[in-house]
Amino acid sequence: MITYQQPIGPRFPILLLEDDQSVIDIIQEASKTAFPEADFIVIKTFEDAIAFLDNLEGKGAKLVLLDIHLSGTQTGLDLLERIKVSPRYKLLPAIIFTMSDNQTYISRAYQLGANSFINKPFSFLEWKNLLLTIRLFWYKTATLPNIYF
Repeated sequence: MITYQQPIGPRFPILLLEDDQSVIDIIQEASKTAFPEADFIVIKTFEDAIAFLDNLEGKGAKLVLLDIHLSGTQTGLDLLERIKVSPRYKLLPAIIFTMSDNQTYISRAYQLGANSFINKPFSFLEWKNLLLTIRLFWYKTATLPNIYF
């Protein structure tokens, strides 16, 4: 059972690349109780994500959540590749999430430097549990580098 989590520390900016508004809404609603420190920077296209990253100054996101399937020709894997080859933001931890359990996607994501590959949950409760797990590891347990742009 998920219980309300009071924010216990600083805000935690997360770049979310997702083009499905219903998924964005679920993530934002579920995070209110499961990961209250999260500040989602929602970007819906590959092109907007590149523009956002290229124009950052100062502190950036602490974590990136990337959907594989986007509208358009570019994918979340394409953005992952751009992130991981860039000296500017290659240290950003990246989680790939998708509805597919295609082994080709899974292998490719890890080859490109993904820190995790997660199948998207179906229910609101599953989203809350996933966000709580992400919070427990990436916010409370892992020590992340300060990344400045």
